[in-house]
Amino acid sequence: MNIKKKGFVWDYSKKSDILNIHKAGRKVDGSAEFEDFTIDFDGEGQVAGIEIAYASEFLSDAGIQKEQLAKIKEAEIAVNKRNNYAVIWIKLSLPNLSEPGEAIVEKKVTLPVPIIN
Repeated sequence: MNIKKKGFVWDYSKKSDILNIHKAGRKVDGSAEFEDFTIDFDGEGQVAGIEIAYASEFLSDAGIQKEQLAKIKEAEIAVNKRNNYAVIWIKLSLPNLSEPGEAIVEKKVTLPVPIIN
């Protein structure tokens, strides 16, 4: 199920353990793969989205479980370009399984791939 909020769309497949987060309305023109990540680029070479394989494993050090990923309330990405690599910040709002309320988790992915502009 795709969910859209705050300019981003996302979905998580519990069965395949894949998390997708994309900027809404951005057409993907190309992709680059790096380990368990696929980075999608628009026609201007800007990051349009990210796909994370084995998402629960990647996010486990932040204490996130598959049950939480299946109930993401908000998701967004931000890109910080440095020299010849990019740091992609992933921000998730998730239900807190241990106590009532939401948990907001931020995680970064550092990718040594060239980013245009």
